[in-house]
Formats: sequence, structure tokens, C-alpha cells
Amino acid sequence: MRLRARYILTGELEVVENGVVEVNDEGVVAGVGKYTGGVAADLGNVVLMPQLVNGHVHVLDVAMLDRDDMYIDDLVGWPHGVKYHVVKKLVKKGKHIPLLEKVAKRMRRYGVGCALVYAEYAARDVEEVFRRWGVETVVFQEAHGGFPNYPNVQVATPVDHPPEYLRQLRARYKLVSTHVSETKDCHEAGDLELALKVLDADVLIHLVYITPEEVAEIPPSKTVVVNPRANAYFVGRVAPVPQLLHLKPLLGTDNVFMNEPDPWAEMKFLHAYAAASGWRLGEKEILAMATVWGWEKMRCIPPIEPGHRLRALAVAAPYAGEKVLKFLVKRAAHTDLVALVEGASIEPPPS
Repeated sequence: MRLRARYILTGELEVVENGVVEVNDEGVVAGVGKYTGGVAADLGNVVLMPQLVNGHVHVLDVAMLDRDDMYIDDLVGWPHGVKYHVVKKLVKKGKHIPLLEKVAKRMRRYGVGCALVYAEYAARDVEEVFRRWGVETVVFQEAHGGFPNYPNVQVATPVDHPPEYLRQLRARYKLVSTHVSETKDCHEAGDLELALKVLDADVLIHLVYITPEEVAEIPPSKTVVVNPRANAYFVGRVAPVPQLLHLKPLLGTDNVFMNEPDPWAEMKFLHAYAAASGWRLGEKEILAMATVWGWEKMRCIPPIEPGHRLRALAVAAPYAGEKVLKFLVKRAAHTDLVALVEGASIEPPPS
């Protein structure tokens, strides 16, 4: 099968105008290039781009939607934060599944194909519900000071636990993640050193207060994730994204109770914040944070190139001009999403 589009973002988001993608019977890309004729399914005036990756999202806390009237640690700090009481009660009563269905459907509607999810409880339920909606997940179960029966774990911050426990987590689990330097208090308590040298976490979230010297200590093998809207709301500042670019950071939306889990909104916010801050941060870099860098760091959505299964979005092309990447980062929204492409299957987004 051959798919033709006005623009195709191939590889590391290189723009091919009047492009065509050839997909084999297994849904794997066999070739990408300019359309030169022949039979092809014409997707029309669209940009064919990789599906979106939400690099960090708490989904169960949807139960406390827009509860933002307290200090961050009182809201989400382990073990006494309001979030833990609300979510634990929700899961205990078995009322979390319908809410998870709503969140998964909304995220799929935004064009999300993969998400790194922090689950305070019920990690397997999260995984199963999102799979039903076509969203691949890498779920991290909250450790809660114990050893949960799940392959990936997270701790809210390594300063909450003794070093020996952190070492045991590293030894027992496939993937380990933690929030790092989200608040000034945790940063001053040495959470980054604990995360790197004791917990040896695979995924580091937030990094709001990190210094250039500390950035240099992070190995390139680590996955780092920034959450600009949540950080701006909760602590009044944003991680130093330009200093982290060599690590190819991912972009996350964080707590569903605070932010709509919409990567388009996150890209817009970061684009505006970068302009206001005088950062040298290009549209291709911002879009990569929400798409192809997820493949390189966590094997989420692959780039559109030969050898990878096609997992793409057909997004309405710019209605004027030819600045495709700027349009996608600065203007596009889920309302511009025309179709979800999975291999040779082309379907409209959920209504």
C-alpha cells in the first residue's frame, strides 16, 4: 500500500513535500520519498507525522480534577498528599476504571500513541485500559516503600526513602523512575545525587532546579522528561530545556487533575515560554520532544522510516504558508487531526 500526503515528516522530522510512504502487508514502512506517480491512497492536504508521545502523566488523579488549592507537597507528596488518599479510596471501591477509560479516550483523541504513566496504584488496570484505546504505555507502579508485583517502579522522590531501600529497588526492577529537583526543598536535599548514584534511576522527571554542573553529571543513557505547564503552575519556573537538549528530553503533561493531558497544548506553552525567555529552542526540537525522541529513549512511537511499523497522524496542513513545523508546534490542535494511521489501517480519531 502507498500513502500520499502533502507533507511527510520522515526520520528526524525532515519535511518531504508531496510525499509518499510505502507500507508492506505487515504495516511496516518499506520506503519514503517524493511522489512521482502511480497508484496511491491520497490522504489529501495533510501532514503525515509520527503519533505523539506523552513522556510523563499521572492518570488516576483525574478523580480530583482541578484541585489546585494547596502547596504541591500537600497535594501530591508521598505518603500523606491529598492525591494518595483520593486515588487509594477510588481504586479500593473499584471506581477507577470508568475514569481511566475517559482519560485514555481523550488522550487517543489528541493523537497520543504512547505514554509514560505514573500509577500510584493499579498499574495493570492502567496498562489494560490504555491498550484497549490503542495507546501503548510504559507504566511505573508507585513503590510505596515496599516491593510491588510489577516490572517497573517509581518513587515520588528518592529523599523519601533510605539508601538501602533505593538500592533494592534498582536490583529488583526492570525500569526505575523518580521525580528529581521538582521543588527547591528536594533539590537542596540532594535528590539528584540519590537518583543517579544510589537509585540509578532510568527515567528522571522535572529537573526544574537543576544547575548546569548537575546537568553535566547525567549520563546520556538516562531518559529525562520536562513538564513545563505543571512546573509553571506548581513552582513558578520551568526546567532549563536548552541545557538538556543533548539528552534529548521528552515532553510530559504531568498530573491529569491539574493539566489536560494534551501534548499539543504542552508544545504551545513551551514554544511561547522559550520565546519569552530568549531561549534558542527550535520548533523541530520541541516536536521531537513529543514524538521521535520517545523512540530513541524509550522505544515508544518509531520515526516514519523504512523498517519501522507505521504509527502516524494525518494532521491538516497549514492553511497558509509553508512553515510546517512551526504550524504544528505553535498552532495545531487535536481538532486538526484528520486520521490515525496504524500500519495500513486509517481510522478517524475517537469522537
